[in-house]
Amino acid sequence: MTVQLAPRPKNEVRRVVAVKRTGLIDNNQDKNFSIFCDLSKELTGFDYAAFSLFDENFQCKISATDGTANDKSERDEFNVCSYVLLSAEPTLIHDLSKHSKWKSHPKIISGEAKYLGYAGFPVINKDNYALGTLCLLNGEPLSLTSKQILLIKSLAERIAHQIDLQTDQKETTSESMHQAILKFSSWVKRNDLDLLNKFLNVCSGKILGEEEFKELQEIGLARKDQSDEIVLTESGTKLLSEMKLQPKVMKRNLIDTGEKPTFLDDLLGEL
Repeated sequence: MTVQLAPRPKNEVRRVVAVKRTGLIDNNQDKNFSIFCDLSKELTGFDYAAFSLFDENFQCKISATDGTANDKSERDEFNVCSYVLLSAEPTLIHDLSKHSKWKSHPKIISGEAKYLGYAGFPVINKDNYALGTLCLLNGEPLSLTSKQILLIKSLAERIAHQIDLQTDQKETTSESMHQAILKFSSWVKRNDLDLLNKFLNVCSGKILGEEEFKELQEIGLARKDQSDEIVLTESGTKLLSEMKLQPKVMKRNLIDTGEKPTFLDDLLGEL
């Protein structure tokens, strides 16, 4: 039997771009979204709840109440949740085995289906793209009350809002870092991320070795004060201001260490 693809939303190309902008797929975000799945299950009495994003090929579980976060399923014609993306309203099915379309699902016909009750809510971001779904499944046929539908709609909206916030923060931080790197490279007249890392370590009070300090001293960005502590020079302070990162400047006694400063790695790791 040839399995067809599930129908795609009309804005599929732009929708997929919006999904990838989030950076959530394959990024172990279960703990950030599990509360929404747990609440959905608790509020409705359904056996299972999952939040998924959909890229061009797969339904990608971000969080699920059965521990299957990060699992992926193909967006084929038998993927029920794929159809939720086609409407702004929830897809509510009391009994999949009696539904005009889904009663012919291979797992329904074979008796392998674990769940019969279904409720799927689209997760729609601020740009009106259906990024994914908040889906509920129950072993026996089951329907939601009007109040439960409103509550789960609200949770789906909160998921979308959290995604928007995380995406905006990620992109803002990335752009700030990009501009800071360009400003630093322009000032020192070369592209040297290792040198930038050392400069940021001074700014944040990280430990620097003697040789690393001398590199910054030679280009006029750092000096030792009367207490033999590392501080920024006037030029270093001005550069820091122009980079618009403005981390808090902290004094720290100079200590030789074999460990490579990791300030830049840590900062980039937050993106």
